[in-house]
Amino acid sequence: MNSLLIFILSVMSFVVGWFVRIQFPEPINRWLCSSFVSFFGIEMDEAEMPLKSYKSIEDVFTRKLKKDVRPIMSELVSPAEGTLSISAPAIEQQAVQVKGRNYDLGKLIGLRSSDQIDYQLDSQSNKLSWYSTIYLAPHNYHRVHAPVSGELVQITYVPGTLWPVNKLFVKFMPKLFLRNERLIFEMKLDNGGTVYTVMVGALNVGRIVSPFWSDFATNSDIFKQEASTTLSFDSPRPVKVGEELGTFMLGSTVVLVFDDKSLEKFPAIRDDLQSSIRLGEDLIKAKK
Repeated sequence: MNSLLIFILSVMSFVVGWFVRIQFPEPINRWLCSSFVSFFGIEMDEAEMPLKSYKSIEDVFTRKLKKDVRPIMSELVSPAEGTLSISAPAIEQQAVQVKGRNYDLGKLIGLRSSDQIDYQLDSQSNKLSWYSTIYLAPHNYHRVHAPVSGELVQITYVPGTLWPVNKLFVKFMPKLFLRNERLIFEMKLDNGGTVYTVMVGALNVGRIVSPFWSDFATNSDIFKQEASTTLSFDSPRPVKVGEELGTFMLGSTVVLVFDDKSLEKFPAIRDDLQSSIRLGEDLIKAKK
């Protein structure tokens, strides 16, 4: 039954992703896009183009913003728009999904598979010490940007299911973020630390794409890919804070994971939970 439900959810997400990409004739498209914007309360005045310029619902959903509407405020910023639902120190490299439900950050970022029990980080890796989770609602801007400046070492795709990531499922589904598919960006800082930006898929996320991986899109087939895939660069790609990393073709969640070396550079990270946050906002905790 569980396998059947998972398959049904995958098919639903694939079909929704296919539907929102359809370019209907102009009168129908204009009505669909206007209804979509109205239903979710999307702020189109911040969009790069007027509503009439978008050719599909997906185009509206993945809209770019006008230049300079989201200034980059510091060396460590929010990579996305949404709600900062949790931001806290890891407990023995475990993150708290909700009270009483932890999940393994090593598994989240693909350092080990979900079925491994015994695990230690590679001797060259640093301890995973902090995590911040940003939930993106349908009305939010859905492009994800670099939270820091550094070198993009690799991108890893971890296959998984497409359970919803709303508050209800986060509360009751154990290890939800380990179950769902995800795209992981590994960035090295100038001090040797590493920051991971994890784009977590969810129900009706048609695809996750990245400008750094031009021939790849998640959830592009009803029959899901079973194995993890990693894009490693011959030489690390320099990336500036605020540079675009990827796009949710429909909404989901971003998790930032910091190792202990990165916390030497950023020792005080915001932990004001359940607060609305925008792309480019400072994630460095304000001094009192």
